[in-house]
Amino acid sequence: MFAVGQKLWHRRGQPSGTVLEIDGDRVYLQQDNGVEVDFAVGDLVASAPGDDVARIAHSREGHIVPNRVITPRDITPEHQRVLDAIPARTLQAIAALFERRPKAGKFSAQDVASKLNVITDITDVPYRVMRTYIGRPGELGLLMGKGIADSQKAKIPRSNE
Repeated sequence: MFAVGQKLWHRRGQPSGTVLEIDGDRVYLQQDNGVEVDFAVGDLVASAPGDDVARIAHSREGHIVPNRVITPRDITPEHQRVLDAIPARTLQAIAALFERRPKAGKFSAQDVASKLNVITDITDVPYRVMRTYIGRPGELGLLMGKGIADSQKAKIPRSNE
């Protein structure tokens, strides 16, 4: 999941650092001030909390991180909690865009996995990013709103000026 030399952040935006060692479920980091700290693997993320969509979608090496399609077999209670954390107005906007697609059907008829995949497709916010905002629905709504606006702007043909 993480590699030695990689820059990581604590989920709550607390200390960040460079990976020195990974031992089981513990990751040892060296902070910029030289202090060594350790955290559980699940407490760390590879992108700074609060980064915009473009920075989050890229790894620290500059390569695009591929999105993974969630299948119904992958669904856990956490997936449902993430879906529940998305603001209602954001879900309404996503549903409206989804239902405009040819042969899409109703968004509400989709299972949790399909809904999360549609949300990722329309907002360009990967599930792993949604998960980091689970306790901050307002910020998640803003992040997704930006993704929706950017995707709609990209579809509008520009006139030659």
